[in-house]
Amino acid sequence: MALPELIYAPIEGGTIHRYEIIGGKRKFLRFIGCYLGQCNFYKSIDDATDYIKSLQNIQKDP
Repeated sequence: MALPELIYAPIEGGTIHRYEIIGGKRKFLRFIGCYLGQCNFYKSIDDATDYIKSLQNIQKDP
C-alpha cells in the first residue's frame, strides 16, 4: 500500500494529499484535506480545498 502523496499546501496553512485505496479488485483515488489536525477524505480535490478554506475561515472569525 502506497503512502499519501502531498499535492497541495496553501500558504494560509493546511495540506491536501492524494491517496489510493484498494477495495476488492479496484483502486479508488481519494484526497485527504487537513488543517490543524482535522482531516477528512474526499472524492475530488475541489471538495478537499473547500474543506480547508472553510476551516481557515472559522479560525479567522472569533
